[in-house]
Amino acid sequence: MAHNFRKLLVLPLLVAVLSVGFAFANNGKAAAGHEDTSKAIVGAWEVTADAPYPPHLFTFNADGTMSTTNPTNVQENPSAAHGGTNDSVGMGAWKTVKQHGTTYIVGTFEELNAFADNHQPTDTLSVSFKITVTGNVLDGPAQAKIGTFTVPSHLHGTRIVVDQAAVDSL
Repeated sequence: MAHNFRKLLVLPLLVAVLSVGFAFANNGKAAAGHEDTSKAIVGAWEVTADAPYPPHLFTFNADGTMSTTNPTNVQENPSAAHGGTNDSVGMGAWKTVKQHGTTYIVGTFEELNAFADNHQPTDTLSVSFKITVTGNVLDGPAQAKIGTFTVPSHLHGTRIVVDQAAVDSL
């Protein structure tokens, strides 16, 4: 009788352990699938934007953060009031979304701006985007907001990869 009682206790425990293990295994697969989807954007990119100064560099990090930069002083204009503006490195966040069977990378980054002549803050630039990644190419619409102005834009970029020929010649 004690032997049957032990079997009755062990059976539910075994079922519970297997159920928990199955749940963890499936969650791991879902997480791995998400990582595979988002991995496509991780890296450094040379991006052309519909903007006053088109070339930018973007870096997408695996943790959902990003940064962007363009050359310093490209927005200065001595003939403009306050001599134009300088912008900072852009920093932001991104995530993957799936809509109608297509996976997009969506995100927003911001750049701080200051007047070139007196270094006083002015409007922050905020850029939101919805891009697709195919191999080493990203492409999609964007929207830039600065002050009360909203301007449509477009991003097109290519991944920066190791120049193996240059490395091999070292």
